[in-house]
Amino acid sequence: MEKNTSAIYDKNTVEFVTVAAGFCGFIERTDEIGRRPFIDKALKLLPLLYLKASLLPEYAVRVDESDPETFVTEVDYERVRGRVAALMGRYDDYLDVFLDDMAYSDTPIGQTISESIADIYQPLKDFVCVYRLGLGRTMNDALVICREQFGEFWGQRLLNVMRALHDVKYNTHAEADEEEGGVPSSVFDVDAGYTEDDLYEGLEAGDEDEEQDDYITE
Repeated sequence: MEKNTSAIYDKNTVEFVTVAAGFCGFIERTDEIGRRPFIDKALKLLPLLYLKASLLPEYAVRVDESDPETFVTEVDYERVRGRVAALMGRYDDYLDVFLDDMAYSDTPIGQTISESIADIYQPLKDFVCVYRLGLGRTMNDALVICREQFGEFWGQRLLNVMRALHDVKYNTHAEADEEEGGVPSSVFDVDAGYTEDDLYEGLEAGDEDEEQDDYITE
């Protein structure tokens, strides 16, 4: 268990927790921003999230047979999906070819940005909520599950929705009255050491815009 314990406080894990918490907090506040700021910020958070997920330690293994508790309900999922759908409006739909159903189809399948974002949000929010409990065994198993789900499902969803958002931003014209917004990028100190305190500071970053600004800049 000592090796697994080190995984939950690994530098790459701490950075992933911080970005995941920040992403979830951002998605939960979509009703407070306009379409253009949402797209701009999402296009900078999503690749950062992908990078940090791809660096998660692979030596961690499950220690319990039962899965950690989940926190995102169908109501929570639908709330996120609905808010993003309302924000994106007629730009919500896109065509996708990287789906399991494509094995039975010769043409791209219709998808929505809102559902893809909700599909990314759900496993990340469950993961972040488990980490906030601070229980080593469940934190470890949540880390392993989130890493596996990244490879099997939400990592591809993330790449797909980035393409769709990129198309809206650069190949279509949003309404002229949309408000411009600022967007952050990572400035992690790659040489820094991390402690348990750093981990929980990262978790709190998802709740306050001021703390998000520590790792995201225009």
